[in-house]
Amino acid sequence: MKCKRCGGLMVLQSFFDHFLNFDGWKCLNCGKVVLKKDKSIEFDTFSIFYQQQKCRNRN
Repeated sequence: MKCKRCGGLMVLQSFFDHFLNFDGWKCLNCGKVVLKKDKSIEFDTFSIFYQQQKCRNRN
């Protein structure tokens, strides 16, 4: 897969945080991360909590 930002090689990688676990594509040149399209992450309880917290912090 090619990066849309710089045209570099993207590799599949798993990302882990204290609340989130997800798979995504990471560019080896510029470091851009693109979320892998997977329905399980969209409805994960922690991802919903994380999105709510992000929305509250914007206000």
